[in-house]
Amino acid sequence: MNESELGNKIAQLLDLGLDNISQSTLIRLQSGRRASIEGHHKFETLIAAGDGPDISRTHSSYFNIRNLLPLITLLLILASFSYWQSFLHSDANDEIDILLLSDDLPINAYLNNEFDVWLDS
Repeated sequence: MNESELGNKIAQLLDLGLDNISQSTLIRLQSGRRASIEGHHKFETLIAAGDGPDISRTHSSYFNIRNLLPLITLLLILASFSYWQSFLHSDANDEIDILLLSDDLPINAYLNNEFDVWLDS
């Protein structure tokens, strides 16, 4: 049984059940429906008058300059720190390169596995 057949079967059962509903149940259902519709109309008039919830008003307070300024400041501080750190590491690498190139030994000697043995002797 697919979804469409199930829906049709439920609708048939509900239609059959309408004949057997008592008068008091029908009156209660009608009054509940009226109360629901009246509540909906009251809610619509509150929104039209401006007293109801306003989506644009609740979210616009997050995107003002007071809230964006600390975020921009934090991003600038982090970018500055990252830039400063990159210079520190490049200076250390430059010093190692200068020491290696100014030494009398060729670079291949440092790469040789037996160099440590030669240093110890």
